Amino acid sequence: MAEIPFTRVVSVTSADPRHPAENLLRPEDGGKWRGAAAGEKQLSVVLELGDSRPIHSLHVGNDGAAFLEVLLGCSAGGDFQVLLPCAALMSPSESREGAGPNRVRFFGPEALVKRPATPTARCDRLQVVLSQPYCQ
Repeated sequence: MAEIPFTRVVSVTSADPRHPAENLLRPEDGGKWRGAAAGEKQLSVVLELGDSRPIHSLHVGNDGAAFLEVLLGCSAGGDFQVLLPCAALMSPSESREGAGPNRVRFFGPEALVKRPATPTARCDRLQVVLSQPYCQ
């Protein structure tokens, strides 16, 4: 399957000036986004997709988050719908020890919520919610 590029950052809850959310638009440069302050328990970013195509899988590079949730929405409005239910990226002990914070995870079709086809709605936004409740 072809990659669907991100075209812009619509909104972000917090970003470190050295690692802004706009880095996610350039994965070839490392693509790291971090919160502005150490110890933030939850961060989120809304990204606009380059195309409105079915999403069959997700590849996510982690940078210390324990949990990930991905929601799909439309620029035309309406609520975001769950695409990837809350998934663990690190265990509590890994989080506290700082073990393996930079893993890449693959979520295939079996991990994603099946959505009915809606030809009138152009779902072209992803909201990525990251949380780390176990450590600062």
